[in-house]
Amino acid sequence: MNKKRVLLVSEAHYLNSGFGTYGKEILTRLAATNKYELAEFAAYGKYSAVQDTPWLFYANMPEESDPEQAKQTYNSQPTFQFGAWRFERVCLDFRPDIVLSYRDPWMDMFIRQSPFRRLFHWVWMPTVDSTPQKQEWIEAFSECDALFTYSEFGTEVLRRQGKGTVNVIGCASPGIDPKVYTPIYNKEVHRKRFGIRPDAFIVGTVMRNQRRKLFFELMHSFRLFLDKAPPEIAAKSYLYLHTSYPEKAGWHIPDGILQNKLAGKVLSTYVCRNCKKFFATYFNDAMAKCKHCGALSAVCPTVGFGLSIPDLVQVYNLFDLYAQYAICEGFGMPQVEAAACGVPVAATDYSAMSDVVRHTKGYPIRISKTFREIETNANRVYPDNEHMADVMLEFFSLTKEERASKCFDARKGAVSRYNWNDTAKEWEKYIDSYEPLAEQGDWNVPPNVYDIPPSLPPRMSHMDATRWIFSNLMHTPDEFFKREGVKLIRDLNFGAIIDQGVLEELNQDKAFESYKNRASHSVECEKFRANSEHLTVPDFITEAHSRRRTEDD
Repeated sequence: MNKKRVLLVSEAHYLNSGFGTYGKEILTRLAATNKYELAEFAAYGKYSAVQDTPWLFYANMPEESDPEQAKQTYNSQPTFQFGAWRFERVCLDFRPDIVLSYRDPWMDMFIRQSPFRRLFHWVWMPTVDSTPQKQEWIEAFSECDALFTYSEFGTEVLRRQGKGTVNVIGCASPGIDPKVYTPIYNKEVHRKRFGIRPDAFIVGTVMRNQRRKLFFELMHSFRLFLDKAPPEIAAKSYLYLHTSYPEKAGWHIPDGILQNKLAGKVLSTYVCRNCKKFFATYFNDAMAKCKHCGALSAVCPTVGFGLSIPDLVQVYNLFDLYAQYAICEGFGMPQVEAAACGVPVAATDYSAMSDVVRHTKGYPIRISKTFREIETNANRVYPDNEHMADVMLEFFSLTKEERASKCFDARKGAVSRYNWNDTAKEWEKYIDSYEPLAEQGDWNVPPNVYDIPPSLPPRMSHMDATRWIFSNLMHTPDEFFKREGVKLIRDLNFGAIIDQGVLEELNQDKAFESYKNRASHSVECEKFRANSEHLTVPDFITEAHSRRRTEDD
């Protein structure tokens, strides 16, 4: 019996990112079953970075040695960095039975629009960080064969808003390795190693310095806590910010410290560009003197220059209480990692944070305000700073034994609910049980090739022109009745594309040319599929096969 051919589309498994880590953990476990032919299509991945992978590794990024034209093409459209420019070529080579993806909706929308969509089964786990979801996303989700969610919150949103049109099959939350994310029980000795007061009370967070992460609000709530707390608690309490600074669109951390009178109360992580070691110290702006080599070359950690997982575990273990303070989260992995290290979690009681904080028996922070965000048209929230301050005071007023019990509950909840083996099993069960629909998996069906009309017929109403485009040009007449068709009629009537952040002149000729390009791409892809044995094989395809570990290796 032939093995099912499974293609996973995401960020490269070797990247130290949330999507990359998820891919590594899932692929490793699926490969261990020896039940599938596996392939990875890796955004931000280069084939020169891997060797002897147990699955095919299709790199999306061009190599430094590639022609300039390839690099220019890669940079010409935002969706190309996610895989849109090479996806069809990967499909022609691998011919997947099923495609798996789990990124933000706008990142994976090109899969839905692929000319080969009818030939593979598609399982998607989009991030759902708020309600409501955009209607165009709900329509895209409804056309996907099956959807997983990151959180119970996401499941509820999609089922409620999808109204029976979205096939949500379960929750496949990210997990942790309980043997890696472990508590350090003697915090006093651990803190001495970092030059931190052994008996300190530390509220910590690990978040990228982004607009939706509420660093200023967290600093304000910590100030409120210090003002409420008895002197003996306030004197030894600190706020630890493991974050990037400066960030182009991030918060100005020094202003937050100054305005909330937190000088000498904020600790941070720094990584030395000279010796590459990390350390903890009082926040010292964008650069600090390295405690290890003495060079003035230590900076705040970033995605590209950060800590290894074992080092990050050491940072988590400096905390007594973890704070996830954000207007929304698709998941928020640091909450689970901190809890697995025995650090109780206090988090905004909204989106995926609500699920995590309850599974780990932490402190849900009530919402003080709900607002509609203009960029996403979704509901976002602000946590109640007074409540957060009260939670800090409550936690640090507990006895040492009571805090230890909360630490035990946090780890127990994280390990029992967020386990990579369970996560991979969810994907495995679906792959084993699904039934292909119509032409799915049959890459030898006759190609859908037709002549592209040279122009739009003259003197048509906007409604008739739209119907003609979908029926005679795209050969997808049903799209006329869906959101895309309705939107095109509206835009033609208005004379411009009306979209979030976009207002661009539009007429029938421009609309025709845009859809003509899509139709031409579709026909060309089908011609290539019919003559795939005669296609020139690009280097990234050749390298994918040459770098795969064989059973004889």
